Amino acid sequence: MSEMSRRHFLYGAVAVAAGVTGTGCTPEDEQGKGDPGGAPVITIDAHGRSFKVSPYMTGVNGAKWYDDAYGMWDSEHNRPAPGIVEKIKRSGVGMIRYPGGTSSNLFNWKGAIGPQADRTRQLEGKHGATVDSRFGPDEYMSFMREVGATPQIMAPFANSTPGEIADWVAYMNAPRGTKWGDLRARNGHPEPYGVHYWEIGNELFGKYQRYWMSADDDKAMRQYAFGGTQRQKRQHVGTPTDHRPTASVSNGQPNQTFTVWYPPVVPKSQTIRVGDTTWHGVANLGSAGADDPVYTFDPSSGTIHFGDGRHGKIPQKGLKITADYDSGPHAGFVDYYTKMKAVDPTIDVLAVWAPIEAGKLAAGKGFPELLAEHGHADKYDGMAIHPYTNFSRDLKATGFPDKRAGHDYQMLGEAAAAKMVSDLTAQLHEHGKDGAYVAVSECGALFFGGERDSDDYPQFSYAMSHALYMASQWARFADLGVRWTASNDLIGEKPGLSRTLFGGAPGFVRTPDAIVREQLSDFFHGGGHVVDSEVRSNAEVSTRETPLGSSYEALVTAAAVDKDGALSVLVVNRSPDKDITSRVELGNFQHADTADVSVVAGTAYDGFNSGDHPDAVTIKKSHATAKGDSLNWTFAAHSVTLLRFPPERP
Repeated sequence: MSEMSRRHFLYGAVAVAAGVTGTGCTPEDEQGKGDPGGAPVITIDAHGRSFKVSPYMTGVNGAKWYDDAYGMWDSEHNRPAPGIVEKIKRSGVGMIRYPGGTSSNLFNWKGAIGPQADRTRQLEGKHGATVDSRFGPDEYMSFMREVGATPQIMAPFANSTPGEIADWVAYMNAPRGTKWGDLRARNGHPEPYGVHYWEIGNELFGKYQRYWMSADDDKAMRQYAFGGTQRQKRQHVGTPTDHRPTASVSNGQPNQTFTVWYPPVVPKSQTIRVGDTTWHGVANLGSAGADDPVYTFDPSSGTIHFGDGRHGKIPQKGLKITADYDSGPHAGFVDYYTKMKAVDPTIDVLAVWAPIEAGKLAAGKGFPELLAEHGHADKYDGMAIHPYTNFSRDLKATGFPDKRAGHDYQMLGEAAAAKMVSDLTAQLHEHGKDGAYVAVSECGALFFGGERDSDDYPQFSYAMSHALYMASQWARFADLGVRWTASNDLIGEKPGLSRTLFGGAPGFVRTPDAIVREQLSDFFHGGGHVVDSEVRSNAEVSTRETPLGSSYEALVTAAAVDKDGALSVLVVNRSPDKDITSRVELGNFQHADTADVSVVAGTAYDGFNSGDHPDAVTIKKSHATAKGDSLNWTFAAHSVTLLRFPPERP
């Protein structure tokens, strides 16, 4: 099958799974090619090779750097915490994103290097709290070396400049004999780290992650692309490392200093209020009277300085200080890309403006089209997307009606998420430069804002259901040529389990998601190529009516031939309660008589591992006799199965 016809089939299959049509086949496949008995048939064309299998498909978002990376880092001994390295390596984690997502949008890398005593505090990007810098870029890279994963860096956009991020590239990748290479060497790391994958910003299209940018979507996208200036109104002030409301309150002491949140500031554009009273900017406080409501202001840093009660009035204790100002001018993505590539032309720099609405990629002009219109189609190497299944947004769900719905909603959302990725891929093919690609730097299925809406199935995010969701995503993403994928998240804040690959410290319980990664490690790290796989007469699982349809495909597949010539067939049976027998047609692939089989299923779709039962979900291995050009196999309910057919040897 050609690449275009293979892709056409995949897009059709994704649309089917999302409830767009009622069959599991594209029109040309409906000509009686399924099994006469109506059972699904999995067909493999081992010669229909397309993309290389990415060893970074099973990546994960590091999520947090502070608090010793939520217990993964032993800062007292400057090493990974006991137990975590072996579990990450065993789970085949191919990539770890740093410093993370929303919490890292205001990260200051220069404050997180060098001796610990000299490091600054940091701004947490969601709540504006002040946090530590103990797990900085050097600690992260030491951790990467220990676990054998590939680094991927999310470089903040909202509070940085292209020059600062270009300096970060130099610190990570420049040789000794350069300013930043020599500083890295003085910090104990003489050899370049060679970080190849970079993205600029995290979910800046989100309503609560605009920072200095406009609330208007189109204007904000242009600001992300090309920079600009934006009016801020009634914004609390703070300090460079604290944006919480309490940081804007006067303590009644002389010589108080505050900063606006998003400098630089257009000169003379600021209005500073103490309580409800507007104070006045002056060039200096030396000539001010004791009761004059004045301040000095530095537009480059956004620093506000009040008087001491002799020269300039002291803001009354307990009053909040707010500011109106024009934030900017700020640089845009094109400026970041240009400066970063000038430092190291070999790196990939990805844009992140890929907004999502109600189960699909947002309509209207996208980032690739915008850059093409302005002659900058060559100013990005790819796009990073976060195709989460958001139950509230995508399925209009305020909760799970029952446990089964918690499972079904994930499978319905998974197909829609894959469609988002395929649609963004199509945009890149139309508007981007040759070689531009899509990566997934966060994904998963969640009730955002907490798990209170999942009372009927509180384990959904770390049970077998979510492992099936992720295995389906990896299969579809492999077929789409996704270069790398990071799921949400590596580790949780508490010893328990929630929304993560591992339970929190100190136990680091491996979830079924981690177990499936171990199972598929050879598939994604085998150094081969994706080959064509299709499911004809796929079984359908019926669900209650939802905005994403009322059924989903039971089976999702992917196949690859590795560097040793072995064929691996990945089959995900998402049915919560039905085993499915299928014929696997191997075409003209010449294989040995014995195939290796591994299965991850657990005892039920809601099965999970815990501290008391860490091996409730495990990998079960066996062998199958595989003579001729097909194999009949029963795929257990709620299972991930990997069939590996070694090549026939002379």
